Amino acid sequence: MPLDFSNGGNSAATGYIRYMASTSSWQMRGEPFNFTQAVFDLPNISTGWCLIEAGQAPEWVMDASLEQRATRPSGEGWKRGFKVNVYSKTMFGDEEPVKEWATNSTGATMAIQQLYADWEASKQEGKLPVVEFAGATPTKVGKGNTTVPTFKIIKYVDVPAEMNTAPISIPSTARSAEVLDAEF
Repeated sequence: MPLDFSNGGNSAATGYIRYMASTSSWQMRGEPFNFTQAVFDLPNISTGWCLIEAGQAPEWVMDASLEQRATRPSGEGWKRGFKVNVYSKTMFGDEEPVKEWATNSTGATMAIQQLYADWEASKQEGKLPVVEFAGATPTKVGKGNTTVPTFKIIKYVDVPAEMNTAPISIPSTARSAEVLDAEF
């Protein structure tokens, strides 16, 4: 089933990452970092309505499931968004290798829809995709412009042990105590 971010009609991550459409770059703890590749927990992605206002923490009304969309909250500014855990010791370090990527930005939701569709077409039972960030594509959306991250699934790996505390839909017997050949 494809993800639906049209505006009609608790994570184990230790911190978060942001995609900055204006510069086609990534931030962690407010500082830029080079996003290369990471494991995406696409089986446990969650969607919902998100309100982001300057100087405020994001507000979320999460969908019951990918098939059961929450009712759009009243008020201006609510947009469809997503939350997904991302794992990389190389980018995030050994202490906190799992981060949450949560946003309602247009370019990011367009990118995650495509990544999710690619994953659905190629997923492997008991494995998670290693995803490479391959830049961004400038895109006109309505009267505005954005950049859409380009993601590519490069392989599948066992679920990293550090993600075992996250709500994973893959049976625990399929989880790896260590991901071998981990260059991400």
